[in-house]
Amino acid sequence: RPLQSFVIFVLFQFLFFSIFVNLSQANENSRLMKLGNKALVTGEYKAAEDFFKKVLELQPGNYLATRELVEVKIKLNKLNEGLSLLNDLLKLPVAKGRDILVYMEGDPNPLNAELVDETVMVIDKSAQQENDEFSKFLKDGPIEPVPHYRVYFKKTGKMKLLSKSKNRIKYLGIPAATREKIMVLKSQVKKKLISSTNVKPKEEMVSIKAGCFQMGSKAGDPDELPVHEVCISSFKLSKYEVRQKNYQAVMKVNPSENVGADHPVDSVSWLDARDYCKKMGFRLPSEAEWEYAARGGTQTEFYWGNKVTGKEGNFCDSTCEMNIREPRVSDGFRHTAPIGSFPPNPFGLHDMSGNVSEWVQDWLDVEKNYYMVSPKKDPPGPRPELDTCAGVCAGAASITHKIYRGGAWNQSVSEMRSANRRESHFQLQAAGNGFRCASN
Repeated sequence: RPLQSFVIFVLFQFLFFSIFVNLSQANENSRLMKLGNKALVTGEYKAAEDFFKKVLELQPGNYLATRELVEVKIKLNKLNEGLSLLNDLLKLPVAKGRDILVYMEGDPNPLNAELVDETVMVIDKSAQQENDEFSKFLKDGPIEPVPHYRVYFKKTGKMKLLSKSKNRIKYLGIPAATREKIMVLKSQVKKKLISSTNVKPKEEMVSIKAGCFQMGSKAGDPDELPVHEVCISSFKLSKYEVRQKNYQAVMKVNPSENVGADHPVDSVSWLDARDYCKKMGFRLPSEAEWEYAARGGTQTEFYWGNKVTGKEGNFCDSTCEMNIREPRVSDGFRHTAPIGSFPPNPFGLHDMSGNVSEWVQDWLDVEKNYYMVSPKKDPPGPRPELDTCAGVCAGAASITHKIYRGGAWNQSVSEMRSANRRESHFQLQAAGNGFRCASN
């Protein structure tokens, strides 16, 4: 019996110690988080950084502290450190709803719950009761509201308010909506990093010799007919699609959804593409120039042949989230790839098939098939005067679509064909649209 009493005593002491440690840690975390948030609001970013780091030392993986620390790192211009923290957050699983574990005062075992409100300011009932007791003997001021969690306990089906200073919660991942915000923030940080590199924009140009070719295809869509001979004068074309770091340096913005300094700029309108090329002393290629350069002297469906293995270009492969994906093939990239990731075509040009589709100079003629009436020598495309008449020419209102070529990471295999044509409104900004520049 003495031994049994001793065991019970030891277990009681251990249980008491565990509860005490959990509550002490919860109190300290709450205090540090409050101090960190106050410092962040008042612009004392170094102090805020220290407070949030201490929270993470006490409780590694604390989602809220990590999220706030990211904001601090951005304010302190510690962009690489902020990016690393964002990547850590994105490694967390996406929580179903707002699932959490609750460590309640006096109970070391967590309870499954759903977080309804992260912060609710109310008066702590236990503190109010204590104050009522002491008020019999001491003169004291009113109790102030303190931060609480509002949680829904799954087992009991009840909702409760829990004081942050006396209870602790653990996230079982991050909410889907929060993950979306983190993705947006990550893009913003990456764009800031691109701006900080002080890039001197330069487009590497490849000289394309004059020549003739058969434009269009009998194996494609109706708008690729008739196949007709076109002769192109010598010109120059960018070896690569325009990089984001170059575009951002010149245009002072980066609209890209898939951010990376050496990834092609995406989500640019035809007007954006035209203006960038103009500022760099270049122009957009004509549609005929583009197909001549893309083919590189070949007449096959793709400039490497008639079959796709995934090693030739970036398209909507097995990892693509769209229903047009090709499940049997992987090109190694889920979104855009850094420029030059795939072999060049016979003219030494990279990504003429896939990655991002490329705006060209030509309008789409909605009244007649331009392929049937285009000149053989250097066809300029239909109604080229519309580019300079500011929309006041006759018929300008009915011609609003520009051509883009080459297929993209979010488009099907067939759209990477050298003859394939697509068109959209000249103001369209889509995640699959980019460009490259040309010159005489």
